[in-house]
Amino acid sequence: MLPRLIFFLLLLTTFSACNTDEEKINVRLTMEERTGLDARILGHMDTLRPALEAYCADTQADRVAIATDSIIQRRLEEEARMRARLPQNLRDDR
Repeated sequence: MLPRLIFFLLLLTTFSACNTDEEKINVRLTMEERTGLDARILGHMDTLRPALEAYCADTQADRVAIATDSIIQRRLEEEARMRARLPQNLRDDR
């Protein structure tokens, strides 16, 4: 009984959290609050930057390969579309 109740409450919470009719909240910060927030963000960025740079360096080769494959695939598809538009007699003249 308890697992069903927990599941029902979780389901109810999930559906109620996705309400799109909520008003947008406009938060105004004072200059002191902004300065404090900026200092916190900069502190976290200093600790995150080395990890993010290492991750980017590790995945750069993979990302370049994927982008290159995508470009080649699009060019092949474009070539196939252009060849399909050629009349049959021009294709056989080669």
